[in-house]
Formats: sequence, structure tokens, C-alpha cells
Amino acid sequence: MPFTDLGRSRGLQFRPLSKIAFYVFVANFLVLMQLGAKHVESPFIEFGQISTVLYFSHFLIIVPLVSLLENSLIDLHLNIKKK
Repeated sequence: MPFTDLGRSRGLQFRPLSKIAFYVFVANFLVLMQLGAKHVESPFIEFGQISTVLYFSHFLIIVPLVSLLENSLIDLHLNIKKK
């Protein structure tokens, strides 16, 4: 979903927070795959609900926030470097 990525730089090489968020997303996907294979019982239902909320919040909340945070950190670094 490119319209939620508000970062100025493309690629994950110079964006360490986005890289961490991506690896959390992949790990969450693997957890959801394992939970989908389990029986519908009490602990698996709650873990599945939490993982599903995290999965969809990645696209709607985490990616834009991480992009804005990285942009702010880059601007802060450049302003300090100019002085």
C-alpha cells in the first residue's frame, strides 16, 4: 500500500525502524499461519485476535507512524548537522 508510506527515502537500507516493522510483520504472518492450523480453543482464539489486529494495524497505523518518525529523525539530524 504505497499511499500509506510517507517516507522520503525508498528502500529499507537507510530506514532501520521500517526494517524492524517489516520483520515484525513477517513474524506476525507466520504466527497467524500457525494459529490458523490450531483447533478453535481458548488460548488460540485470543492470540489470533491480537495477531489479526496487529496485522491490519501494520498497514493503517504502523507504516505511516514509522515513516513520519523516520522523517522527523532525519530532519532533526540534518538540522543539528547544519549548526
